[in-house]
Amino acid sequence: MENNRVSTQKTKRKPRYHSKARAYIIGILEDAALKDISITGCCIVCEKPVKMKLREMYVLHVLPEDKTKLERFELLVQCRWIHLQGNAVEVGFWIISSPMSFSKYKHLCQSKGTGAP
Repeated sequence: MENNRVSTQKTKRKPRYHSKARAYIIGILEDAALKDISITGCCIVCEKPVKMKLREMYVLHVLPEDKTKLERFELLVQCRWIHLQGNAVEVGFWIISSPMSFSKYKHLCQSKGTGAP
């Protein structure tokens, strides 16, 4: 199983960039590390179990590292997979909307009560 993920990571069309940012989803995920991110998806790692559903949309709040001088931002994401990695949990997301167009899609999460403010 791990070998499939490695080969999939190598064959991705969009490169993933490693990150040291923090992330959370209001009412669902208190604190996680943003492991990597690309224009189409991202992966978070957390130490506690997560109560997310596959194919559900969430508002992921991202807190970049201080040294990047980027401000916090939100992404509309769809949960694509959840894997146990030892004592940690990895969650993969498709990015539905980036910060620039987020306001167009925010209502999709609010109506479902899935972590939107």
